[in-house]
Amino acid sequence: MVSDAVRDLIGRKRTIEILELLISSESLHYSEIEKSVDTSSDMITDALDLLCKHELVERIEENPRNVKYRPTKTGRDFIQAVERIEAILKN
Repeated sequence: MVSDAVRDLIGRKRTIEILELLISSESLHYSEIEKSVDTSSDMITDALDLLCKHELVERIEENPRNVKYRPTKTGRDFIQAVERIEAILKN
C-alpha cells in the first residue's frame, strides 16, 4: 500500500512542478523559484519544506539572505519514478 508521505508528495499542488524546475536548473534561489511558479509564496514554502523533509531537495544557506535549493539524487530518482508512472497511465 502507498504511504501517506508518497500520496502527500504526489498529490500536493506544485510540489512536482517545483522539483522538476530545480532539476532542470540544478539550483535556484527562492526568489527565482517564486518568479517561475505561478502560486503563492506560502505554497512554495510548504512545497520546499516538504521536499527538504523527504531529502528530495537540499537547502543550501550561504547566509540568512542567500539561500539556494538544489535537487538531490533521491529527488532525481523520485521524478524518474513519477515519469514511469505517467508512461504507464498513457498506455
